[in-house]
Amino acid sequence: MKKLFVFTLFLTLFLSSFNTKYAFSYKETELDKQKLFKVIKVTDGDTITVSVRGKNESVRLLGIDTPETVDPRKPVQCFGKAAADKMKSFVSGKYVKLIDDATQGNRDNYLRLLRYVYLPDSKATFVNGEMVKQGFAFSYKQYPTKMLNKFNAFEKYARENNLGLWGSCPVNLPKSTLKQIITNPPVQNINKAPAQSGTSYSGGDKDCSDFATHAQAQAFFTSQGGPGSDPHRLDADGDGIACEALP
Repeated sequence: MKKLFVFTLFLTLFLSSFNTKYAFSYKETELDKQKLFKVIKVTDGDTITVSVRGKNESVRLLGIDTPETVDPRKPVQCFGKAAADKMKSFVSGKYVKLIDDATQGNRDNYLRLLRYVYLPDSKATFVNGEMVKQGFAFSYKQYPTKMLNKFNAFEKYARENNLGLWGSCPVNLPKSTLKQIITNPPVQNINKAPAQSGTSYSGGDKDCSDFATHAQAQAFFTSQGGPGSDPHRLDADGDGIACEALP
């Protein structure tokens, strides 16, 4: 009877140990799977959608900025479609690895995840960096990431070699101006705006509903220190353009 008890106890302990080890291994495997996320959609050159545990999450690529393409009220900006197509060639339908940056928030004002995007290939392709290096994106300097110097170096390389937008768009202009250049209107007409109150403004807080046109909002934004300063929060995505939804 004593031998049977000892045997039963040994068997119980063995099975318990086995199940614990197996459960741990299973969790580790699931965790490894979660390190890669399938790309469901490419919105534009710097925004994608991935599936995270069955839920679609929008991801804004850190450190880069590309010309706009998705606002239905505006024509596509210079090289915007090419940037979006390039992003599609990198990630559409593929699995990617997402890395955050401790110097940035987890999400932006639009609740998009802020991440660096890597491909799980033999080169561990850094998608954010390649977009800048190949001339499909700018280094985004308004909210400096820990990789800002690297992005600046990539941008310099692309600019000096006239790659991508640097060889196709009038990028000798300041970036805040370049972002407004679209495929149809001439450059000299893009910054016409009614005069505003200037830097001596001492009224209350302004928001986009206080302006009739984008031109008015942009002029006021600039007079208040934009894009370096945005006390009225008129530039929600930090691209130097105020109240983009206005006509």
